[in-house]
Amino acid sequence: MAHMTQEQWDDYINIINEWQEDAFQQDITWLKTATVISKNGEDNNHRFKEINLKGLIQYNQFRAWPITQTTDSGETDKESILVYFNIKYLKDLGYTNNHDQFKFKPDYDRFLINGLTYKAFGESQVAQAGVKPLLVFIILKREEIETGKEKY
Repeated sequence: MAHMTQEQWDDYINIINEWQEDAFQQDITWLKTATVISKNGEDNNHRFKEINLKGLIQYNQFRAWPITQTTDSGETDKESILVYFNIKYLKDLGYTNNHDQFKFKPDYDRFLINGLTYKAFGESQVAQAGVKPLLVFIILKREEIETGKEKY
């Protein structure tokens, strides 16, 4: 049974982190929520700060999470995608906590990709090197926008 040395793990970590510059190039706008309480203490007002990120997107290649809606006429696929982020990249930007987890608010934050708005539906750390996770992916569900008689 082969065992990797720490030097080999370090090489692997460097390769994954350098891969960010080649593969993780899709423009993603993170609409980070900034909750503001009104001066009268009524209802929270959600405002978004636009933050540009680079990520790798997997367009519904396989069913990573069941995101379906049951209706009388059957089930509707809610257009899920996966977005992979390099943890070192997010950490260098200041968007991780002490446990290298992406600091975002899945209930409120949104992501704009190719002109469509997505909401987070799950997340997980992936691609570990030894005991250290190197990537995180977020499962995103497309939000429907109604304009006239069409849904996008």
